[in-house]
Amino acid sequence: MKDLLNGLKYGISYFSIIPIKVKKFEANNDFYKGVLFSLPLVGLVLSSVMILLFLVLPLPTIYKAILCSILYLFSYGFLHLEAVCDTIDGYFASLSKKDVYEVMHEPQVGAIGAIGGFCFVLLKVLAIAFLLYSEAYIVLILAFVLSRSSLFFALDLEYHKSSLFIKSIQESFKTSVFVKLLFLPFHLFTKLILSKLKKNLGFLNGDTLGFTIEIQEIIYLNIAILIFY
Repeated sequence: MKDLLNGLKYGISYFSIIPIKVKKFEANNDFYKGVLFSLPLVGLVLSSVMILLFLVLPLPTIYKAILCSILYLFSYGFLHLEAVCDTIDGYFASLSKKDVYEVMHEPQVGAIGAIGGFCFVLLKVLAIAFLLYSEAYIVLILAFVLSRSSLFFALDLEYHKSSLFIKSIQESFKTSVFVKLLFLPFHLFTKLILSKLKKNLGFLNGDTLGFTIEIQEIIYLNIAILIFY
């Protein structure tokens, strides 16, 4: 139980800017299970904080909806958005027959990745701000939790040999068939995105998982807007 809690705390500190420190831990299977389960928990916590801020800030509604949307991006340190930029750079590098893995691991972001990342940010801020303004709080929470839960449906895929962190999580946890069937649409959607990425990039890694989280979040938010508004 201690190792599981340490994994949860480590995951929360890694996937968000919440200042939780883990002094000593053993990186065993229980620890990596905690890291895995921290992802949807982070989505729940960050969405709840964002909604709370929106409700209490004494500012004009439209302005604070946009402000809280931007603060949400800050709340996870732009971690998955960085993965979006790298994945977009890798995709266009594959079209020109460059070394995709090398391009994606360069410290700087390419021009195409930067433009693509900006488009993702714009789409995301617009969707979140609109749903906050519309008081669709449950929709926001579900989108943030479900998008981060996509990792549970990506564990049976093969990843690049250097993706040791992901491989450790794969060894520590197997998503049950029951869960996959219960959440079949999300399972299939996650596999579809990642299979397309692998076909174009030639491999999967942490960046592709971050891209998957971001694209699912944006799609879920916009589906809600199309259906309910």
